[in-house]
Amino acid sequence: MDFNKNIEDVNLSERKRQILKAIIEAHIEFGEPVGSKYLSSVDVISCSSATIRNEMAELEEMGYLVQPHTSAGRIPTSMGFQFYLKKLMPSGEISDIDKAFIDNALENITEIPEKIPAAVGKILSDMTGYPVITCLMTNSEATVKRVELLRVSRSSLMLLVITNDGRTRNKIVRISADLTPEILQRFNDIVDKKIKRHPISELTLGYMQSVIANAGIDAFSLMPLLTAVFQTVSEIDSVSLDLSGMPRLYDISSNEEAAHRIISLIERRDPIISMFERVGSGVIFGSDSGYNELSNDTLIAASFNSSDKYRGYIAVLGPKRISFEQIIPSIEYIAEKINNLISEAEKDMED
Repeated sequence: MDFNKNIEDVNLSERKRQILKAIIEAHIEFGEPVGSKYLSSVDVISCSSATIRNEMAELEEMGYLVQPHTSAGRIPTSMGFQFYLKKLMPSGEISDIDKAFIDNALENITEIPEKIPAAVGKILSDMTGYPVITCLMTNSEATVKRVELLRVSRSSLMLLVITNDGRTRNKIVRISADLTPEILQRFNDIVDKKIKRHPISELTLGYMQSVIANAGIDAFSLMPLLTAVFQTVSEIDSVSLDLSGMPRLYDISSNEEAAHRIISLIERRDPIISMFERVGSGVIFGSDSGYNELSNDTLIAASFNSSDKYRGYIAVLGPKRISFEQIIPSIEYIAEKINNLISEAEKDMED
């Protein structure tokens, strides 16, 4: 996966590279601005404090560092982080511990394709300690495979709708006392002829109205059931977006209000989906995202594409000083695992 492929290829001197790398790694570890005094103690930097200060000033002028306030050290900008990710960060592999954790956790995943990304997102959130966003996109046109009515009580039924690709939705429907077996049979006949095997996109409000209008003398009795079917089908979306580890969002946010703003942004869906589609696999620094809600955060995303039917993204949402070296290999590995799990689930459904 090509992380940060859009970063301009800038040629920094070896000394500037060493100083920038040391500042970023110290900032990730300690979370504080880094000064020349600390850098002069780093073994790989063999120059005077005055030279280090000059180099830091030049890196600041070039946009790689910023000084939060007078007399403080420097912290990396998103441009500095991007250069680090592409040019300076060691190309690590997933650790044996993280790999074993993921493999063991995924052995218990037996979900339908639609639910796999969110289930894996919870595992990744538990492993990293950060919230995780998952997005699943269904490329193919789903059709209605099954519609079932299950009695819950004397006055209510559970309506269950299942698509050909395994997506499931249900709804509780209140019924009148005069819902006879003959009416239920009439409902099943209409479902079999007018709803099953039909693409979801065709089951519109206008189509529903025509089905009810053609139900004849049973139209009034059938209306609550048929309306519930179409309402349930309308809830089956071609794109699902889930947030795992929501309480952890409050840990990384500056305050509760900031966390609520991020949750509201995720609930809007379109901004997050558009960022995923724009970046694919990569690091999205919140300050570059165009959304103030993410200004202090970082998204590390990886894409998956298991088949012609399913593709999507999984992303860790963390602070600016997140451990890139550990999380990037882990999220790449887990994206490949999602591909395998969805492919296996599709085969099981076919069987």
